Amino acid sequence: MRIFWVICAAGGLFAQGLTVEAPERTLPAHVAEKLSASDRVLFGRMMRAGLEAAWSAVTAEGYPLCFINELKPLHDDRRMVGRARTARYLPNRKDLREKIYGAGPQLNYRTAEEAQPGDVLVMDAGGETRSTVSGAMVTTRFLMRGGAGMVVDGCMRDVPDLAAMPASFYLRCGHASSVSPLMMSVDYQVPVRIGGVTVAPGDLLIGERHGVLVIPAAIADKVLDKALEHDEQEQFQRKLLLEGEPIYGVYPNLNEANKKKFDAWRKK
Repeated sequence: MRIFWVICAAGGLFAQGLTVEAPERTLPAHVAEKLSASDRVLFGRMMRAGLEAAWSAVTAEGYPLCFINELKPLHDDRRMVGRARTARYLPNRKDLREKIYGAGPQLNYRTAEEAQPGDVLVMDAGGETRSTVSGAMVTTRFLMRGGAGMVVDGCMRDVPDLAAMPASFYLRCGHASSVSPLMMSVDYQVPVRIGGVTVAPGDLLIGERHGVLVIPAAIADKVLDKALEHDEQEQFQRKLLLEGEPIYGVYPNLNEANKKKFDAWRKK
């Protein structure tokens, strides 16, 4: 959905107009075509909900540490929505690494192979910036499974290749290294820490250029209901402001007269 904001100022000797086009929000085709019917509805609502309104609803439910803003997006014009699939890394230690890796494949391979449509890989690398957790080859398999994005408290390799992919990536930085010199994958589908936020498997994520909101799955429907309702009112409030109404009685709260106008506007 595209929203156009038109701001016009008129004075005695001049008239000036400014048009701002909000970015279009759509699910990547490789994700949308693989989603179940219920997830298509859920993710569609996540695409529409305002990030700030959703943040307010999450914090009102008792989750004040829910926004990750320590990472950088590879694309600042995409919205990421998805469901968390987690992995945790620790500094490399030879004896433990041999035991863990002898029991099965590295977790970056496993997370990609077991990913479900709409998953976002959330990798806790402890903020390590001298080694990486994965790269383009494994990520290609992840996307073919319907993966929506990656949130990495650490580094990725093959950054130019990742930037060309139809998914969203948040990371500390890029690096040419592999995983092996400094880190080892140790835990899968457990709560992890990304920046100052705990992310649990199954949490819903909404990402924009300025950060990623973490929504506990149990309150997702309630949060989205509140956010979408709030957005509808803000759309009307913006309309009044663009028509020249003073901010008093419009924002943050509508006065009684404007509430009646809002009710009539909603009925239309």
